[in-house]
Amino acid sequence: MNDGLRVAREVGHAGARSVNNASNTLPPRCVTIIGGGFSGASAAVQLVRTSPVPLAITIVEPRPEVGGGLAHSADDPDHRLNGTTFQHFVDPEDPESFSRWCTERGLLHQDPGAVAPGGSLFMRRKDFGAFVADTVRAHAAWPTGSTIHHLQDVVTDASAAGGTMEVRTQGGRVLSSDMLIVATGNALPRLPAEFDARVSASAAVVTLPSDLERVRAIPKSARVLVLGTGLTALDILSTLLRSGHEGVITAVSRRGLRPSPQRPPSPTQRKISVSELLARVEGPVAPFILAAGNPPTLRRLLRALRERIREIEATGDLWYTPYDELRDVFWQVWPTLPLREKIRFVKRLRPWWEAYRFRSPPQNEALVRAAEARGRVVFQTTRIRSVAQEPDGCIRVVLQDRGGPSERVASFDAVINCTGLDAAAGARDNPVLAALLRQGLVSVDATGVGLAVDAGCRAIGADGRVHDGLRIIGPPTNGAFGDQVGAPFIAMRIRRALPSMHETLGTP
Repeated sequence: MNDGLRVAREVGHAGARSVNNASNTLPPRCVTIIGGGFSGASAAVQLVRTSPVPLAITIVEPRPEVGGGLAHSADDPDHRLNGTTFQHFVDPEDPESFSRWCTERGLLHQDPGAVAPGGSLFMRRKDFGAFVADTVRAHAAWPTGSTIHHLQDVVTDASAAGGTMEVRTQGGRVLSSDMLIVATGNALPRLPAEFDARVSASAAVVTLPSDLERVRAIPKSARVLVLGTGLTALDILSTLLRSGHEGVITAVSRRGLRPSPQRPPSPTQRKISVSELLARVEGPVAPFILAAGNPPTLRRLLRALRERIREIEATGDLWYTPYDELRDVFWQVWPTLPLREKIRFVKRLRPWWEAYRFRSPPQNEALVRAAEARGRVVFQTTRIRSVAQEPDGCIRVVLQDRGGPSERVASFDAVINCTGLDAAAGARDNPVLAALLRQGLVSVDATGVGLAVDAGCRAIGADGRVHDGLRIIGPPTNGAFGDQVGAPFIAMRIRRALPSMHETLGTP
């Protein structure tokens, strides 16, 4: 493991090593990236590929490997990407790289279940994490003299100092950089407020769905309550079912929304190419979306979408086509919405949007639907009113079904929290984000979701000032950009920010 001293200026040291570039000896510009999940890895790779002069990039990430992060580190073979291989890439300039990587390593022979009806590939998420890690390693020493090094540590504090950004780590390092990129990803999920400290600490409650060791240790006959019915819940249900769980599993959510299935294969439906998909994201907005007005309102957008769906369905096509047309340019629509409309979307519409936006992998969908048909999995639309632990260790939950006049009581042997990821919570719980907030170097986005940035991902401070040397990417910018959760949209947003990043670094 490299200790990071070679790739970031550390207070008290003379500076990073110089790197020969053609006939000149240029000191590398130093970049520190907080977080080594997908966002941080994509930023590092894209910066290296596009910089004509040396960059010394340090990724500070506590995990042993860069690239997996929270989303792509699970070792469960049933946790799959909810998009196909061509929808996953580190650099938009090479969108077929993951498909090539899978072919070169013979993953289809190792994982024949990745092939869905219709021939699309839904690979394991851990394999995508391994691909991202391999991609970072391939760029660790670039011909231009740029380097990427992984410092396995945790950043606990950050500050601006004399035109540079300084970070302090749990291991005692102080790194000084020309640019600091915050790529902290999604915050860990929280238990609902009805779970007090005593119940939350119970051995019967699994707070983090990523703790698969505890999930697998649940007795096979246990009555299990799963909080949430989204993609995280689908993963956990798959884990339990594949391990031979025999007890009834109850999955609950307030609205009863579940991820939509993937578009069913059709012999008459032409598959779009990767280049067409990227062009659609960057291309012009469809006329039916423009008809919602400028500025649009959510009401007019929904009306336009419904009308377009009716037109499409009258021709024999499905709702996926117009929805995806809106999804792919949502990053262009979002800035045109008035703030009150954005807040309305966050508070009222987002759960429904995400239910259609984030679709289930066909393999998991089939597994859970079959278990549901046999009564092994039950989905309920209900609210949790109170939670307590019984003397025998069981969790007693008071529920009120949607539209139901009265409450009911149910007991469970285990509870697994799958309430989803909250980018806004990261600003409160992450020590480095909290430090940046205290100093006014960053501010909460006006929507109340994540942190405020401009179009170039520059942090906007409490005083409204934009900080060139401080960039924020990925899920913490969801409030600013509307959709910064999916890997392709994160990578493409980074691509759009590269010119301003290079300008700040003096690497045009």
